[in-house]
Amino acid sequence: MSNYWGWQHSSMSQTIKTRVAVVGSGPAGYAAALYAARAEFAPTIFAGGEPGGQLMKTTEVENYPGYSDGVVGPQLMDEMRKQSVKFGASLVWETVEGLRIQDSRFKISTDAGTTYEYDAVILAMGAKSKLLGIGEENYYGKGFSTCAVCDAAFYRGKRVYVVGGGDAAIEDASALTKFASDVTMIVRGAEFRASRAMQKRVFDNPEKIHVMWNTNLKRIVGEKVEQLVLDVAGAEQTVPADGLFFAIGHEPATAFLRGSILSLDEKGYIKTQLNYPTQNWLQTYPTMTSVPGIFAAGDCVDFRYRQAATAAGMGVMAALDLEKWLESR
Repeated sequence: MSNYWGWQHSSMSQTIKTRVAVVGSGPAGYAAALYAARAEFAPTIFAGGEPGGQLMKTTEVENYPGYSDGVVGPQLMDEMRKQSVKFGASLVWETVEGLRIQDSRFKISTDAGTTYEYDAVILAMGAKSKLLGIGEENYYGKGFSTCAVCDAAFYRGKRVYVVGGGDAAIEDASALTKFASDVTMIVRGAEFRASRAMQKRVFDNPEKIHVMWNTNLKRIVGEKVEQLVLDVAGAEQTVPADGLFFAIGHEPATAFLRGSILSLDEKGYIKTQLNYPTQNWLQTYPTMTSVPGIFAAGDCVDFRYRQAATAAGMGVMAALDLEKWLESR
């Protein structure tokens, strides 16, 4: 049964059979569904409990192609949803909890007790930025971000802080120096975890990037980010701030795949020929996983770029690979 938004929901235990499933409703999932729908595969999109991915927590998006004046994250995702549904995709308001093969078909089980069967599957669940659990999620769009490349331009002339001590944190701090007046890195230890080459960026630029060692972020103060309460070597310190960026890692949304039929790397990212090119798998289909017929795209694969535009592009690639694979059968 479909509702106004094009979602389908089933509250009873049953099996539904169709051709193509897309697991995930971020840029990669919607782009993959759009191309699969236009190829007349009538894909089912499993939107899960929080559709739209990380862009639903983003205010202004200025770097997505085609929007010269920028676009609000939720608006962009709603437009992508409408476009995929227009061409024949349908959405299921359920969360995928299992994926297995039976009788040469892929069986997907959900939290609603429903089982679905497909000829092919595109996995596009995305990833989540790691948080500290100090209420920072309440400050999305209010001075808090997990993507400096996306949001650095909004902090021109501002005082900003970057939490993290790895390569990603230094990358973010470097990006912010082009706009912010003052960039301070909050590092919980006495040294960086980043590579020597990345550390050199900080040490060679003391006028632009400052480092607070042995420091932990305890609280954010204000209706928006106005002050940060820090623990500096055991002593509490409050500092003024206009912006706060986390760069403490990402977690791909692949927990339900651990121990399953698919190959994942040590961090949980899905292995494909794109992100692990040394693997000699099915190079005709770069987005195919270790299991023929299952493709993957977006941030559950991409641990390098993690941009909406690259995720959408990878979703297109996965749909084209899927179409070619199905036709070859």
